[in-house]
Amino acid sequence: MVETEEGPVIVEAFALPGAVIVPRHVRVRRVRTVIRAEVAALFAALTPDVVDSVPEIPDEAARAASRWLMLAEATGTGGGRARGWVTGSDAYGMTAVIAVEGARRLAADGAPAGTLAPAQAFDPAGFLDHLTTHGVNWQVTSA
Repeated sequence: MVETEEGPVIVEAFALPGAVIVPRHVRVRRVRTVIRAEVAALFAALTPDVVDSVPEIPDEAARAASRWLMLAEATGTGGGRARGWVTGSDAYGMTAVIAVEGARRLAADGAPAGTLAPAQAFDPAGFLDHLTTHGVNWQVTSA
């Protein structure tokens, strides 16, 4: 279970692609990813027929009504904890905004050579601050 701004949410382990890039730029011993339990159950129930029936792109109303949340928690070797979350709507539209802003920053500011995680190529807080103009909210706290 994790605590969110809406209250406690039941989660379960789930392979998520974002976990792949975390160890590239943060020294960690272990990365675990979870997803809401009810969403994991939906994925587990998918059959090829259901997958084939889903439109490639949701309609505009469904996109506008959707909400997403990404939450990260970290515990240091000394026991200190940090938590960060990012939330917004229309994940499809936000993906486009993120791609365009990333390209704009690369063209305007450059980045170190090589394969980089986004947090290595761009200032994370500055990037997230830009996304707030598109309805994204974010916060990082430590304890």
